Amino acid sequence: MASMYPPKKNTAFTLILTIRDADGDLVTGATALDSEVSIDGAAFADCTNEATEIGTTGIYSLSLTAGEMNGDCITVQTKTTSSGAKTAVNIMYTSARLN
Repeated sequence: MASMYPPKKNTAFTLILTIRDADGDLVTGATALDSEVSIDGAAFADCTNEATEIGTTGIYSLSLTAGEMNGDCITVQTKTTSSGAKTAVNIMYTSARLN
């Protein structure tokens, strides 16, 4: 399988992320997830899709559209109303690679 890092600019991408509590433990079953994206430092906007948990692991998957990946620096924040859970922040620098 070819490497997906760095992610290709303007190409749909699946982000895998964790949601943790203040102790650093994974949070399973996070409630009321809200994923937002900022492209090149612009204001955050709701993502087209929402993060979903992979099984009951505390690890989540978020499908970003090509439009949401159309920038040099993509920042994603995923919030939850689960008690004690912290906002997950992911920063990705895209590439214009051809493969």
